[in-house]
Amino acid sequence: MALTIIAFIVILGFLVLVHELGHFLVARWSKIAVEEFGIGFPPKIFAKKVGQTKYAINSIPLGGYVKIKGEDSENEEEDEDSFGSKPVYQRVAVVCAGVTMNVVAGWLLLVILFMAGAPIERTSDIDAKYIYDPHLLITEVLENSPAQAAGLEIGDRIISADSNQFTDIDPFQEFTDSKQGQESIIVYERAKEQYTANITPEIMQDIDENRHIIGVGLSESGTVRFPVHKAIVAGTTSTIGYIQRIAVAFANIISGLFKGQGAGSVGGPVAIAVTTNDVLDLGFSHVIIFTAVLSFNLAIINILPFPALDGGRLIFLFAEKIRGKKGRREIEAWFHRIGFVLLMLLAIVITYRDIVRFGGRIWKAVIG
Repeated sequence: MALTIIAFIVILGFLVLVHELGHFLVARWSKIAVEEFGIGFPPKIFAKKVGQTKYAINSIPLGGYVKIKGEDSENEEEDEDSFGSKPVYQRVAVVCAGVTMNVVAGWLLLVILFMAGAPIERTSDIDAKYIYDPHLLITEVLENSPAQAAGLEIGDRIISADSNQFTDIDPFQEFTDSKQGQESIIVYERAKEQYTANITPEIMQDIDENRHIIGVGLSESGTVRFPVHKAIVAGTTSTIGYIQRIAVAFANIISGLFKGQGAGSVGGPVAIAVTTNDVLDLGFSHVIIFTAVLSFNLAIINILPFPALDGGRLIFLFAEKIRGKKGRREIEAWFHRIGFVLLMLLAIVITYRDIVRFGGRIWKAVIG
């Protein structure tokens, strides 16, 4: 219970704080006054003003915020150090900084993981000298199979069968087929604890009528550890791949909304909390991957051209650049206010739907 709650707060807080830190740093670099930078959300525990900026530590540890001078002002008159007084390119840089920091943070987490040891599926394009701890990972458990009856689950690692160790799929399948219906003692690992199951391989007519199987899908897995230069390449490739898949997923969701198909796969804080509980069971390396992917998701969401999001602010800046003059600040401010209200309503709807969807899994995540 406590570990899930702490991990949820740390992950979400870290990602939001990184995002706001990006806005803060680029605003300062652009000589735009930052009125307040807060860690967490009010009520305040401690606050101190240094120069023009008030630095605050708050009691709700879910990220942070930055208040940039003039960013949300309706005043047409701009001070020299206000957001609106700067050229468009500098304001674009400030707006994009949060998204950029989320991408960089996710990339850095993956690079560090590839150096420390990342779980992977062993393939011929990865040099074997960088792979250690090779093992068979269960990726699927068939319905009404001997494996399901014995209690095997997705994510379990096959350690041995009748004292024979296996790291590759073909030898393991040959072994189970050779049993010809005789019981075998399977040792497997779950959450770093080893268990034993007595399983009798059998012929499953709808799967393979010629071989005795236990009814699992397997992956030849391992842990890869790269030197720095290869970790950077692997981290960059993975980052590009994740962002592409996330962007396509969002495009499909938005397209589905226009077609009246709904957005059943969209999740909110409740879904994140439940998933956090799941990845904690898989180990620390999976928590790092989850955090990186969540960071990329936050970047994609924020760059969407919707009022109150960074992407919505970019639309107004691009319009200003094209028209050659600023729009009316109060109109933009009202667009962002309406956008914020709509986002809050959407968050409430998604949270309610997540509670209905996950049901008892929420309490498992919270109370263990």
